[in-house]
Amino acid sequence: CVSSQQQKGNQEDPCKVKSRVIADETYCDRYWECVNGQPELYDYPPIGKEHCGWLYGIFGHETSCTRYWTCWNGTATEQLCIGGLLYNERTHSCDWPENVDGCQKHPLCNDDANGNVPLGKSCNRYWQCQGGYPRLQRCPAMLVFDRHSLRCVVPPTDDCDIPSTPPPPPQEEEDAEDNVPQNNPKNKQGPKSDFPNLPPGALPVQTKSRPRK
Repeated sequence: CVSSQQQKGNQEDPCKVKSRVIADETYCDRYWECVNGQPELYDYPPIGKEHCGWLYGIFGHETSCTRYWTCWNGTATEQLCIGGLLYNERTHSCDWPENVDGCQKHPLCNDDANGNVPLGKSCNRYWQCQGGYPRLQRCPAMLVFDRHSLRCVVPPTDDCDIPSTPPPPPQEEEDAEDNVPQNNPKNKQGPKSDFPNLPPGALPVQTKSRPRK
């Protein structure tokens, strides 16, 4: 915004004009007013529309802690914080729940703002409440979520059995080692034989004397 006052290169004194009010020569959203014989600088009231305090900017949602508005030329677009984040009015960005004050807690976390909550009938996934808002978590491999202790434990539990793909028992691992082919590099000792001069992996040819007819 460029005014004739700005082109003159100086700011006119509002106390020397009849209206006692004059626009600022540099900023279009400010003005000068003569108060008790002295010029005072003021900001114009913001030009806002629905959901937008100003024509441009980022503003918090009226009813939700996980949503906010981005405003461009007075047009508001609703945005959503994902991954368990909340809108932080101080930083105008999505932030961790523990950094956002005065926000309504999620219903899942009413009992314990920092506890664990089962996820339906799932045996390995659960909600972890942090600051009153849930984050989806998964138990480590071979563990299940126990609905009584509210933590990951070794199965079985009342609701969950042992996972269907357990690691092979130690005996099976030993049997697997015994079945390694003799010419496999893992078999460092090679086959036991009475022919120590044979190369690794070689087997002696067993000869049998044929009976004479």
